[in-house]
Amino acid sequence: MAPYNTSMRFPTAVLIVNSCGLALAFFAVLLRFWARYIRRVKVRLCDYMIVASWLFSFGLVVSENYCITKGGIGQKVIHVTEEELLFSTKQFLVVDVCGSLAVAFVKISILDFLLSVFSTHNRFRIAAYVLMAATTGYGISFLVASLASCTPFEANWDKTSYPNYHCINTSYFYVAQAAIGVTLDCLILFLPVPVVWTLSLKISKKIALTVLFTIGILICVISITRLVYNTRAEWMVTHFTEYGGIACLLGALEANLSIICACLPTMQPLMTSFTGRVKSSFSSDAGGLKGLYNNFSSRYLRPVPGSMKIGSSTDRRATMYIEDDLESARLQKHVDKLYPLNTTLASRTSLSEEIGWTQQTRCFTQVDSANSKSGDESVELAKLGEKVEPYSAINVTKSWKVNSEE
Repeated sequence: MAPYNTSMRFPTAVLIVNSCGLALAFFAVLLRFWARYIRRVKVRLCDYMIVASWLFSFGLVVSENYCITKGGIGQKVIHVTEEELLFSTKQFLVVDVCGSLAVAFVKISILDFLLSVFSTHNRFRIAAYVLMAATTGYGISFLVASLASCTPFEANWDKTSYPNYHCINTSYFYVAQAAIGVTLDCLILFLPVPVVWTLSLKISKKIALTVLFTIGILICVISITRLVYNTRAEWMVTHFTEYGGIACLLGALEANLSIICACLPTMQPLMTSFTGRVKSSFSSDAGGLKGLYNNFSSRYLRPVPGSMKIGSSTDRRATMYIEDDLESARLQKHVDKLYPLNTTLASRTSLSEEIGWTQQTRCFTQVDSANSKSGDESVELAKLGEKVEPYSAINVTKSWKVNSEE
């Protein structure tokens, strides 16, 4: 008997990878729902499916870890007892069920999310619904095949006690499961790519979206690797515990990485908020690199005699506002001298009855907004631009006529 200990490299590596992958998948699901809360988006079928997928992935990882710590999985067959092998074969029934359902639910979640994004494309919707139906059949069929693969039922893990058992070919079953899983993964992975490249976007954005939707290519690589190992039927039987360790590693990686990849496209609000805060922190005057430079440079500048000391950015902005107000007052005073208006203009009560000013680069044009033709005149003046004559040459007889009628 060879109980598990931390000095065993491969079993320990499988435990660490499976546990870390499950934790990362859990945080990905949390971030997914946080992003939904920020955008005030209602929970869809894809969200329920991703939660169900993580729950079955949790059962998958726990069962696999028990197989490693108590069933001798990951070690050589010669070091494992019959009791440990019996425990491992019983746990592998749970592994098969949880693994099939976890992968099936995450595929349905991805397809439902893609339907919510590209719902206006009829061909895409038809293809997505067909793949969703195929994925549902994949999950149900392999669930039934895993539970009903042997008669009597106990022969699934204990064939020595039931010599008259009848079971399906296990190696063919695993090969078919992996092959169908790889096919569905590839079809779902490249399903949105043609639609993305028909959108009216820049090439860089199309490439970014393609990378985002095809980031699950690693899952296809894992599925293909598992398929290759499943084709080695004789090696699976003679080295069951070693094969079990590889199967545990690849199965948990496929389920957990699928959950993480399915949650990545929904995290855009979080990424946008994070990048916005980073940019604002580095571009603000009080903090970031710009603020550090301003504080460092202003500390060693000597004040010029007779000048006013500006201690902060708020003081500088206040000084700019004061200068703008003084310039506006000076200009208004100059205009009042050129055109002494009637005192009745000062008694107007609403801002909408005031005379609007359209300022250009070299001219100031006065228009009476109370007149019925003021809107058309404003538009025409805006179109004219620099062709409008300076305010010193404008005839103001029309304004005096309006004032006299009031």
